[in-house]
Amino acid sequence: MAHLWVRDAEGNLGVFPLLGVPIDLTASPPRRAVDPVSEKGVSAVLAPAPAAPDAPPVWVMMAQPAIDVQVNGQRLPTGLIVLADRDEIRVAGLASVFFSSETLARVEAFPGSERPVYCGRCRQEIAKGAGAVRCPRCGIWYNQSEELPCWTYTETCAFCPQPTSLEAGFQWVPED
Repeated sequence: MAHLWVRDAEGNLGVFPLLGVPIDLTASPPRRAVDPVSEKGVSAVLAPAPAAPDAPPVWVMMAQPAIDVQVNGQRLPTGLIVLADRDEIRVAGLASVFFSSETLARVEAFPGSERPVYCGRCRQEIAKGAGAVRCPRCGIWYNQSEELPCWTYTETCAFCPQPTSLEAGFQWVPED
């Protein structure tokens, strides 16, 4: 799930999950923008954009021209930008926040597919509803149960360097 890295009152970075709703970035800390089109004072909004069903979510930053909003040090000439992983967002007068599209590995019920999907480690077909993990980095599915602990079998994904510990945490945290 996409999230923002936001500083608290003591200056510590914390995760602000983006739950698929528009976020008002002119508030400190950021907050849900109930109706960003008509809500008075909301001039910088982070919002999900429509995407294909199996595609990763796309997030856009929208800002009114009168407000000084920068993404990675650049003003938004058109007032709109599609965000990428690790983008720094700065709204005038507020501390920077950092957008991240990184997700954590988690065991979930395999949703099924029109075509068979085979485990990246054992190569067995993954049954709909079976415990499985989708690699957050490369998207390959793995069985993950007591009988088939394929995701946690080794230290990294078989196809990329993603750590396979279910307690690994985020791989990227903004630096001071």
